[in-house]
Amino acid sequence: MRAIAAALIIFITFILQSTVFQYIEFFGIRPNAALIITVAFAMLRTDIEGAIVGFFSGLLQDLVYGRVIGLNALLFMCIGAVCGKPFKDFYRENYFLPIFLVAGATIFYEFSVFTATFLFRGRLDMVYYLQRIIIPSVAYNAFLAFPLYRVIYSVNKSLEDRERAGRRFY
Repeated sequence: MRAIAAALIIFITFILQSTVFQYIEFFGIRPNAALIITVAFAMLRTDIEGAIVGFFSGLLQDLVYGRVIGLNALLFMCIGAVCGKPFKDFYRENYFLPIFLVAGATIFYEFSVFTATFLFRGRLDMVYYLQRIIIPSVAYNAFLAFPLYRVIYSVNKSLEDRERAGRRFY
């Protein structure tokens, strides 16, 4: 049941990102909902589930949008694994932690994309990329982290309640 819910969330997020979020721009930047759900799954479940969700979210983006197959899959998988590792004993109701983790993950993701796509081609204008891409992306993703985390938190809570009810102890 959990795998079906994760696949459905990945698919819905991809549809939203490719339709609705294409028209919601902030300084020419679109939100990265796949990154947000990767961080949310990693925090709410485990680092392994976060890495799996990140891999499939990134692979779906690579197959549809990417110039290089596997870059987003690799980056999102790493983000899911890192964000899920140290947060086994935190309060899931804490909504500030996902915002900070999404901001950090966005910085890592955008800097990695800059390194892989621009730096290797000889474009060294890091200040421009920082001002025009990284900072607006961090702000936009951190702003959207709260509502998306609440939705994923609610879905995860209902799934855990359903699983708990199925494990009746006699």
